[in-house]
Formats: sequence, structure tokens, C-alpha cells
Amino acid sequence: MKVLVTGATGRIGNNVARQLLARGYDVRGTAILGDRGIERAASDGVELLIGNLRDAVFCRDAVGGCDAVMHLGAMLLFGPDDDDDLFEDNFRSTFNMMEAAANAGGIKRFVFASSDEVYPSLFAKYLPIDESHPKEPYSFYGVTKLSGETMGDYFSRRRDLPVAVARFALTIEPWEVLYPERPLGNFLHLSSMLRFIRNRSGDESADRVAALQVGEEPNLLLAREEDGTPYLFQYCDVRDLVQGLQLLLEHPAAVGEAFNLSGPAPFSYDQAVGVLAEATGRHVVDVMLPGPPIRIHHSTAKARNMLGYNPVHDIRSTVEEAIRTDPGSLPG
Repeated sequence: MKVLVTGATGRIGNNVARQLLARGYDVRGTAILGDRGIERAASDGVELLIGNLRDAVFCRDAVGGCDAVMHLGAMLLFGPDDDDDLFEDNFRSTFNMMEAAANAGGIKRFVFASSDEVYPSLFAKYLPIDESHPKEPYSFYGVTKLSGETMGDYFSRRRDLPVAVARFALTIEPWEVLYPERPLGNFLHLSSMLRFIRNRSGDESADRVAALQVGEEPNLLLAREEDGTPYLFQYCDVRDLVQGLQLLLEHPAAVGEAFNLSGPAPFSYDQAVGVLAEATGRHVVDVMLPGPPIRIHHSTAKARNMLGYNPVHDIRSTVEEAIRTDPGSLPG
């Protein structure tokens, strides 16, 4: 079986492609010219096509000869001037890929990578967030993902394309938890949380927290609500996400459905920061903040019950893997 993985050089695509190759699939991937991950993916054994998913002809050629498509390629942008690029790279590209797959005929599965931004998690109306939660995205990125899901419904209904939708939680490779500028790490370090605090709690709170920085090394931030309750967060280690995507590709029950793919459980900030401090020796700043807190909790019951999804990598497992694979991130 030959699977096309769009975005095969990215954080998720590269890990998915490796797993599929290990399971005996033939893997074709797409990447844009100049992508730094091209050499790595090619060395793994991925048949790479270089081009842009905005180009319908390129998408048609990429799909040709494949039995399934895992459409992971997209832009993750949240700036005020990014909407045009998001429309072209996420909306138009998704249309091009679904149109190419429907026209190709014989595609056994089309897995579409959506996001918890369709809800979105930071503005949840109830917890845990399940797949029936209202979809009211606050970002244009979330709009493009919700539009992609709607497009998938259309192609399933009118063109018999067997679409399965994965709604990703924030997903990281383990090493990223150690860096303030990387996903998840940016929610757990003082310097990278200042912009969030400024937006949610005000300038006075952000300035107060900034003044608590100790030394020049990254400080961890144990953020609490005003009553002392630690913030709550749920993410997905890419190793768990790969398992979930494999199930969406292979399991018959996945067709026509959308599934939350997230980690085994949410963590409280005191738990996560404690594990990180123990592993890195970084200073911890413990603060109570006014305004809306971070409280993210996803239900993965649907994926567990229908597909057998079994995420196992909690915050301690992720940090331990990060330290094992990226010891250069630690002082000394």
C-alpha cells in the first residue's frame, strides 16, 4: 500500500512517515523547495516530491499511484496579516488535495489533519472538550481547519471520498518542552508566557511577573488562578499522535468521523513545572494571576472506544525523553 503524506518533512509528518515505513508501507511525501527537512526525509526512505500544494497540478501528480492520503501539510500562523497565506496554504491546498484524491479514484482513506483550534480549547464552554463541543474558532487558522472538515464532509457525501478527521491537540516532539520559544515550552516558561499574561491578565500583571525573573537562564512559571488553583493543560506527544493517525488510516470505523487526538490526561502546572524543575534545575516562579486561566482538557474517549487509541506519554515521559535526546539544552 502506498501512502501520500503531505508535509512529510514537518514535526508530525516526518514521524508519521518513519512509522509507516517501519510498518511496511511505501511512502511518498511532499515538501516545498528549500525545506531543511528534505535530506532527512529522503534518507529515511521517503519518495519526495518538491512543490507547492497551492498548485492543483502538483497535487494531482502527487496523488497519482497512491492508495491513501494523509494530509498533514498546512501553515500554522496566528498573525494579523497571515490570513491570505492561511487561505492559500490551508484552504485552497486542502481543496486541491481532496479534489485530486476524488478524481484519482480508488483512494482507500483520506486522513485530514484538523486542530483543537476549531473549538478552540482556550475558550472551552465545558470540560472535557469532546467532539460535540461547539465549533467557534477565534483564529483564522481555526477557521481554515473547520472549513477543511466541512470540505471533507462534502467530498465524502458527493464524491465518495473516505475521509477521516483528526483534531490535534497542541503536539510536540519531546525536546520542545525544554525551550521557551517552542510549543508547550512556551506555556511553561516565564519569558514566553509574558505576552499571554499581558493579553489575558493585563499589563500590570505581566510587568509584575517579568520582574520576578531570576538570572539569565530560563525560569519556569508555575501559573495559578487567583484562588491558588494551578493552570491546567493537555498536549499530545508526537509519539502518541503517530499511533492515533495510524489508526485513522487503518481502522474501518474511522471513515466519516472526527476524533480528538491528545495525550493520556491533562496536567496541572504544579505537576509539570515540578517535573521540569527536577530535570533541569531551572528556577521556578510561582504566581497567582487575575483574568481567565488556562484550563485545557480534551476527551479522547471516542478515539479510545472506536479505534483503540491508547496514548501513554504524560509530562514525565515527555520530559525524560527530552533530557535523553537533547542533553545539550541543560546548563554545563
